[in-house]
Amino acid sequence: MSDPRPDSPTLRLRRLDAATHELMALVREGRIATLFQPIVDPRSRAICGFEALTRGPSDSWLHSPQNLFDAARRGGVKFELDFLCIQSAFRQFVASRVAGKLFVNVSPDTIYEEPDFASRFLALAASAGMPPDRCVIELTEESLLDDYVRLRSTSQRLRQAGCAIAIDDLGAGSSGLRTWSELRPDYVKIDRYFVSGIDSDPTKLEFVRSMLDISRAIGCRVIAEGVETERECRELIELGVDRLQGNLFGRPAAKPTAALQQLESLERSFASQVTLSAEHIAIYVPPITPDMRVHELAEHFREHPGQHTFAVVKEGRPLGVVRREPLFSLLAKPLHPEIYNKKPVTAVMESPTLLVDAQLRLEQASRLVTQKGTPRITEEFIITKDGRYLGIGQTIDLLRLITEQQLQAAKHSNPLTLLPGNSAIRAAIDKLIDNRKRFVVAYFDLDSFKPYNDVYGFAQGDQIILHIAGLLKSTFSARLDFVGHVGGDDFLVVMRSADWRERVVRVIERFAATVPNFYSPEHASAGHIVAANRDGMTQTFPLLTLSVAALDSDTCGASSADAIAQLLTHVKKLAKQQSGNSFVLRSDERVFNLLAQEQSRANDAVALGNVG
Repeated sequence: MSDPRPDSPTLRLRRLDAATHELMALVREGRIATLFQPIVDPRSRAICGFEALTRGPSDSWLHSPQNLFDAARRGGVKFELDFLCIQSAFRQFVASRVAGKLFVNVSPDTIYEEPDFASRFLALAASAGMPPDRCVIELTEESLLDDYVRLRSTSQRLRQAGCAIAIDDLGAGSSGLRTWSELRPDYVKIDRYFVSGIDSDPTKLEFVRSMLDISRAIGCRVIAEGVETERECRELIELGVDRLQGNLFGRPAAKPTAALQQLESLERSFASQVTLSAEHIAIYVPPITPDMRVHELAEHFREHPGQHTFAVVKEGRPLGVVRREPLFSLLAKPLHPEIYNKKPVTAVMESPTLLVDAQLRLEQASRLVTQKGTPRITEEFIITKDGRYLGIGQTIDLLRLITEQQLQAAKHSNPLTLLPGNSAIRAAIDKLIDNRKRFVVAYFDLDSFKPYNDVYGFAQGDQIILHIAGLLKSTFSARLDFVGHVGGDDFLVVMRSADWRERVVRVIERFAATVPNFYSPEHASAGHIVAANRDGMTQTFPLLTLSVAALDSDTCGASSADAIAQLLTHVKKLAKQQSGNSFVLRSDERVFNLLAQEQSRANDAVALGNVG
């Protein structure tokens, strides 16, 4: 029995079959529409490229790109349609005379089907007057990619001609991560699912942060697709995403335009961002060409005695580096001058070499520089901007700027733990509230800490405080969470990690497991100490425990850091009333004991009741 629903699979198959004749005529006559959507560089606040998008006739069921390409695949003309789309995109883009790169979608199936795809693609570009170095081939993940040898070979030929490679919709398909690893693309485009609502979804935030970490490690740029709101834009910029694309900046249009639709959105997003990047340590050192001879290179070093590294650059793009010490060590060996002097510098060039994007924050650049071990402070590396040579960076300059930042931060930090103090905590909370971002604040407080100090002394008490600071710093995300030291034995964590609850429990469990180490064997075995209470009376006190009071920022009245401090007062009292370690959360008008024994049932939480 057929399915009469208008969106049923049966009806869709009938439409696909009925559209076959229309589609063949459409392809034969070239009746497709090419639209262009801008891709934005948030740091320069400018359009840096466009993605070419294809539509069928506006009055046809084939207007939808999904219907169009599904029908082409079913009718056996997908191959012809792909090349028609590429040709149309090239011609219209060249005719528009706009700057920037053109991103064109290519199905892996088309590469598999055409043995010489690279030659045909480049021939189409040449006939349209489209420079290959302005082309970015987006590999769409609509079919499982299993012939990576073919893909790598084709990608290499295209790269040699100047084209760049991108992976589209990363995270939407089953093979994206493997394709990323196999092809080492120049760009990856994060699927719009992870972008939509990222400002209020900590899980999506964690996924995008992980993708960015991987991209930094292998040297490719990340483009976030589907940016629709200023909040999403602000969150993505704060994470450090390289490029943005979405209706916030411009809807697909028949002609690419150099005018940015929402420049003010980027300006507002950057208003509070003053972060030093790798660009601040870049020193322009005139590069050398790959055809320079080794004996000329040696003389070049002698003419510049203070320079230890030169970049080898071809048409603006770095190929590698040559270093003074290895070069002269090589030429000092018997017969080596005769062997190498007339060879090009590529024979003694270090390649691949470390390339650091100018837009990376200093701490990100530091991770790249140190990930292969401890470099010498005089070690030098190449800094690039938009993939082109910008200058040379030196490890000592990187460390110097990071140290200066840390010293500046230390002025507002607790002198014992060096964690941010009260003013920084208030600023962090107020900024999140101003930006309308959801978070959870957790207040960590030691129970029976004064008696411990009385028995073991303040020096040993400081060791406990440092231990808790270390647990917090190692457990919470340095990128998403904010760890502060209120003073004494009180800490506060502003949490935006998706798994914030599990992280708090992990801190409590690790503290409970390690706290006996801070007692004498006798006290640890007995499970208590004897000390004077606040009234001067002798009393038995259990081993130290942690009371954690948490507050959801969506709670009514949480309008500022000071207001949150007031709301937390009652939650802290409830946490202190629990025996042993405790973890109490207030979410709007409800309060939950998240460490109660019954937490495994009733959705991991036991209600203590309404606030009142």
